Amino acid sequence: MTADDDAIAPDDTIPEAGEITWRDGDVPFSPHFGDVYYNPKDGLSETRYVFVEGNNLPSAWQGKENFSIGETGFGTGLNFLAAWQCWTQDADRSGRLHFVSVEKYPLSREDMIRAHHNWPELRQLSAELCETWPRETMLPGVHRFILGHGAVSLTLLIGDAIECWSGYEGNIDCWFLDGFAPSRNPDMWHPSLFTALACASNPNGATLATFTAARIARDGLESAGFVISKRKGYAYKRDMITACLPSNDDAVNEDTGRYEIADDPWFNFPRKSTTKSVAIIGGGMAGAACAEALHHRGCDVTLFEKHDQLANAASGNPIGMLEPYLTVDHAIMGRFYEAGYRYSHRKIKPMAERGEVEADFCGVLDLATSPRKRERLDGLIARLKDKPDLVRPMTRDEARDILGLPVPVDGVFYPSAGWVHPPSLVRALTRNITCQLGTAISAIVDDPDGKMLLTADGRAFGTFDAVVIAGALETSQLEQTRWLGDHLNPVRGQISFCPEELVSKSYENANIGCVVSYKGYLTPARNGLHVIGATFGRDDDQTDLREEDHAHNINQLGKIFPVLAEKLSSEVLDGRASLRTTTADHLPLIGPAPDFDRYLAAYHDIDKGKKGARYIGAPYHKDVYICTGFGARGLIGAPLAAEILASEICAMPLPLEKSLMHAVHPARFIIRGLKRRQISA
Repeated sequence: MTADDDAIAPDDTIPEAGEITWRDGDVPFSPHFGDVYYNPKDGLSETRYVFVEGNNLPSAWQGKENFSIGETGFGTGLNFLAAWQCWTQDADRSGRLHFVSVEKYPLSREDMIRAHHNWPELRQLSAELCETWPRETMLPGVHRFILGHGAVSLTLLIGDAIECWSGYEGNIDCWFLDGFAPSRNPDMWHPSLFTALACASNPNGATLATFTAARIARDGLESAGFVISKRKGYAYKRDMITACLPSNDDAVNEDTGRYEIADDPWFNFPRKSTTKSVAIIGGGMAGAACAEALHHRGCDVTLFEKHDQLANAASGNPIGMLEPYLTVDHAIMGRFYEAGYRYSHRKIKPMAERGEVEADFCGVLDLATSPRKRERLDGLIARLKDKPDLVRPMTRDEARDILGLPVPVDGVFYPSAGWVHPPSLVRALTRNITCQLGTAISAIVDDPDGKMLLTADGRAFGTFDAVVIAGALETSQLEQTRWLGDHLNPVRGQISFCPEELVSKSYENANIGCVVSYKGYLTPARNGLHVIGATFGRDDDQTDLREEDHAHNINQLGKIFPVLAEKLSSEVLDGRASLRTTTADHLPLIGPAPDFDRYLAAYHDIDKGKKGARYIGAPYHKDVYICTGFGARGLIGAPLAAEILASEICAMPLPLEKSLMHAVHPARFIIRGLKRRQISA
């Protein structure tokens, strides 16, 4: 929020847009836009007057389970802190508060802390926000932060306000229309922004407040359907705008037969109902993460695992790599796993620091083992050359110094990455969850009071308001998801254990200080053993230990560390084999369970692309959800997937943009098959 719509204009040499200077001690100023981030005299009072009171807070959130605030410019986070403080101090507040904001040029943690010095009354909330605020670069996309002991979520969209809000389904109850003044940043105050805000609003209606009364704002809001009112501006400002968006009765009633093909109705989410009890099927990483995410939202969760212990499959490996999946371009898979890595890192690292999870954020060295790999890593560095906190190039000598062993090629280093002991993470995520072990669910059936789970030996559990299927291949054994058998593939992975003393015998002064990745990987020692991995056996669903798989791991290792490989024998190595489940497009399945037959009936003619066609909203198996298909990337995919599903089930703002939500939606395979005429009704 600006102090003055007519603030000092920038000079002839235009600085970088993200650059800031400081005025009056701790007031950030943007030379590019010629404007301050907040009123230097009393920014907090202005925020409370314009945005909090302008949206009738705290009254507007009282009596609601969830309340969502949207914002167009996060800046220093002052508006968020003011709203959070107001919510905290209200005894009749909503059950949860969600704040979704956009910022194209996020401040560093140090600048954020300095900008908050002016408001000692916000010190405690500021400290929690700044502690969560990443030290690393925030790449474009959606970033989710959990605060206030799980009761407050901050979702930050990094990028252009118009593009971000146009691609996000927010269900926003009230808007803080903020940013640099229209005279300083007219590109943001564009009609398309106001249209995007209207589309991202709660169908039951929304309110809005902004510090300005400029015509560009009035006209844009009115054209988007907002009803405008004027209110006395703060201090010396004559006017400001408040507005309301009337209820969208069509969206509320979900009248069938009104969607066109461009609306993608097959990805619409089901109407939300009150969810208090949830059953999770599957006790691996995905199931544990879903259980924890739903538990933190106040749901009564019961987790069902067919084996006698949790983390029995791939989640039972002693070490898993927590490594970013960064890509040269902005392809969908890269964007999803970039978001997944940063969410997992943000979640797991504090747990490790508290001693709840065994992990080591020692970094990952990724070696250029082939010309193709070299080309990819060079492209990655070219894209992120100014972000050494995320990835930086490594010569062979530099790699040797970090790793502690000589390597034959150069590569890149991910300094924030490392390894995790997956069973300890699963245990930490389920420590407050009721677990039914040794219970293989064979059917999900409807009951007048919800969902019942049945076992093959005649036991029944329930009722539940919702069910999440988070198993692996057993997903295709349940009636509601049997059709996914054509799209879920088993991948066998065997790891080998290398005794720590063999490394010290192979190399003088050996001390493996980070994970090294090649066409396999070698980890630092844990409990006296290094992990060498891993095979990737497609369409193989057996978990026996095999000498030939040990031989494969040794062979890959020998291309980088031949002296060590010579001391290993496939006949005597110990290890572990487990199954991972993948999909054809290498993206997981996250979302409500489509009713396959009804999908075919509803969308059988979408391959014709008829402009005048009308379609119903997506037909699902009521209150059944899917979370599976992560392959070898469960550590950087499952926690974010759990946050997605918990947000869907509990009617909260989503942690991903619309394009990525569609990319992981289970119905994508049905829609893709119909469009390509590979399946028919």
